[in-house]
Amino acid sequence: MARRLNRQLGKAPGGRGIEPSPRHRAVARTPLQRLNRILLIGGAGLAVGAGMLALLTKPFNAQLLGINLLAIGLGLLMGKGIGRFMFRRVLPTANK
Repeated sequence: MARRLNRQLGKAPGGRGIEPSPRHRAVARTPLQRLNRILLIGGAGLAVGAGMLALLTKPFNAQLLGINLLAIGLGLLMGKGIGRFMFRRVLPTANK
């Protein structure tokens, strides 16, 4: 019964049809987009870790937390600069 109903729905005008829908292809990402995603995830993890560490220590020191977060931000900027240097593309010259 279900097979017959599926065939009728497949043949109906405007129905799904017999062929499955095409699969979506992943969007090609540039190395810079990949680097940004890695840095975003890594930086968020480091910031959460620094915040939890500051909360778990006995005397809460907001200044120490600020210094840690500043150091994480500076490290991420340096990582982005190093990554841009390593993943840069050598473009061919336009005039040949």
